[in-house]
Amino acid sequence: MRSTFTGASRRGILLAGCAVLTTACGGGGDAQSTSSTADASAQAVQATRDITADVLANRDITLDGSAVIKLPAGTTTYSGVISGQGTLRLMPAAGTGTLTITRTSTFTLPAAQQVQVIKKTIYPGAGYALTRTGLNPPVLTIDPGVTLQIGTNTSADSSPNVIATSDSKNDASLINGEINLNNILNNGTIILSSAQFVLLGQISGSGSIVQAPDVWGGNSSGGVNTYSGVLALTVGQDFGSNHVAASLANAKAVLNEGSWLVWSPPGSVVTVTQNIYEAAYGNDINFHAIGPSTIVMSGVYSHTDNSPHNHPNLLDPGLSDPSLNFAKVIYRGGANDVNGNDGSYRGINIERGAGIVQWGDGTHANFFLPSAPSPADPYPPLGKKNAYINLRSGTLAFNYNGPVTLHVGITGGGGGPHRDGAVGTGNVKIMPTPGNDVTFAQPQNYNGTTTIGANAILRLGTGTPVPLNYITVNASKGKSTFLQATYSGDASLLTAESPNGLASNAIVNDGKLIVQNTTTAITLSNISGSGSLAHNGAAALTLQNNSYRGTTLLNGGTTWAGSANAMGTGDVVSNAALGLASGQHELALVGSFRQGATGQLTLSIAGTAPGVTHDHVSVAGPAMLGGSLVLNFSGSYARGQKLVLIQASGGLSGAFSSISSNGATVVAGQDASSFFVTVQ
Repeated sequence: MRSTFTGASRRGILLAGCAVLTTACGGGGDAQSTSSTADASAQAVQATRDITADVLANRDITLDGSAVIKLPAGTTTYSGVISGQGTLRLMPAAGTGTLTITRTSTFTLPAAQQVQVIKKTIYPGAGYALTRTGLNPPVLTIDPGVTLQIGTNTSADSSPNVIATSDSKNDASLINGEINLNNILNNGTIILSSAQFVLLGQISGSGSIVQAPDVWGGNSSGGVNTYSGVLALTVGQDFGSNHVAASLANAKAVLNEGSWLVWSPPGSVVTVTQNIYEAAYGNDINFHAIGPSTIVMSGVYSHTDNSPHNHPNLLDPGLSDPSLNFAKVIYRGGANDVNGNDGSYRGINIERGAGIVQWGDGTHANFFLPSAPSPADPYPPLGKKNAYINLRSGTLAFNYNGPVTLHVGITGGGGGPHRDGAVGTGNVKIMPTPGNDVTFAQPQNYNGTTTIGANAILRLGTGTPVPLNYITVNASKGKSTFLQATYSGDASLLTAESPNGLASNAIVNDGKLIVQNTTTAITLSNISGSGSLAHNGAAALTLQNNSYRGTTLLNGGTTWAGSANAMGTGDVVSNAALGLASGQHELALVGSFRQGATGQLTLSIAGTAPGVTHDHVSVAGPAMLGGSLVLNFSGSYARGQKLVLIQASGGLSGAFSSISSNGATVVAGQDASSFFVTVQ
């Protein structure tokens, strides 16, 4: 099945052709690194068939062995067809040259050189995958200084390509038009400029692949691609398909000015190690992890101030000022003026599929999507954002070995092709890598399961304010920064209690969950796993219906118990304020309980029935009292009425340093296993 572009949104492009591709035409290969190859093959060139005259005359050609085209300077447009069996080399007759093809050439390797075998594997419920064994040598070689342009992006194009979808070892019915068996050694430049879809074979060499501006025909790259140049896209590309995996082992970078569709077919792991750069508003990466498959992005999705929109820099397409990733960027004047008012805007769409999209490979802490504060709301009231993440299926995983921060609210309709404000659907996982410490700095808006692996940390909230800056880069006046707004840095997860939440929402915590909100109160529920929970922020936290087995450590704000099992089944250490939520009167602790000198326990008493009309804490393990106790009475009570407030099966020790009683006068007492008050 042929993939097509979805979700691309691009403004009109006025420039086209080699004039735009300033660093592409006549380049790509390093003369020194390729000279030995040229020298070694000089004698072979003399023995091959020279088809230059046939190409210049636009004649159809049938290969029967090796052939060469010696391209004159400038552009040669070939409207013929090359068929047969053999290999073809494009070499410049005068330093540089461009060959533009407008039709489909179908020549293949000689049968004796065909070693690549395609295998089809069925995955019930997930479709199938086509995999390769063996590697065909290149059928086409592009020398340094040569540009192969596939198409003219006009009605003159008739599916231009160099393609073979069957050979002596692979039947057409198996390949089904999904794999191009013709591999290319590209030491020059390939320009994609076809009004029709282009299916590429495996590409090697030192050159780059460049998509010309305003080319909407579509293209797809599959298999093992080892070229070391840049992949520069203006409209987009299918990187693989739902049945064919792709890799990009050695490429310098990816320039994405459109929609890059990254696929992992069932049973595959697709890894992209490169940084992906964008220059202007309108780009996104769309992930399609099909069935049991994984996509690993170990680079950074970054803005570039060194490769202007539609003018790809194939030598150094990087970012000189890292602060631009964390702000809305406005360009005025100079080469980057074409980047416009939202230069650093990047989008993520994790589309339908049951697989995993993983950011990071566990070997570094360079976060994939550095951004300004970017709420889930597609149109945030405090100011424009510069990133969105639409989670529509599958799992988004984070795998780093140090602290990273997500400044984006994961949602389902936060921007790009999905900007309706819909809630996201899918799971989020913090991988169990030592040092993996992930902070969510925005409220999250997805329904699913959030998993924290062993050795990993998830922090909700930064604990400090986060600025939203607008940076203007003026070619004549330099850079200026304007503080548009300040976010609290607080975060949250959708739970069963959230207005947009689902009863199935859950947190599986086998590591550490740390709540650091400073102003926004949140509720966390349905937490399971062996991990611990710490409340360090000043804002209130409500816990309810939890079964996690680790320690609960209360160091900040007020923690409210919304159910008897709010604190899970582990030990509880309270160095801050702890109380039972309105309407909840029983707190059952399965482990131990210790309240430190700075802790404060608040209990409400509206009757004489423990756990029914007055708050009651039961501790299966030992309890050690300390800090302060606040009692809030309502109603009237008989003198001498005894109310048991804390019972510890494992024994009671310590004492409250102060007791405050509102609404009644009491005298406190305790024995070996219980704490009680008597009304005076």
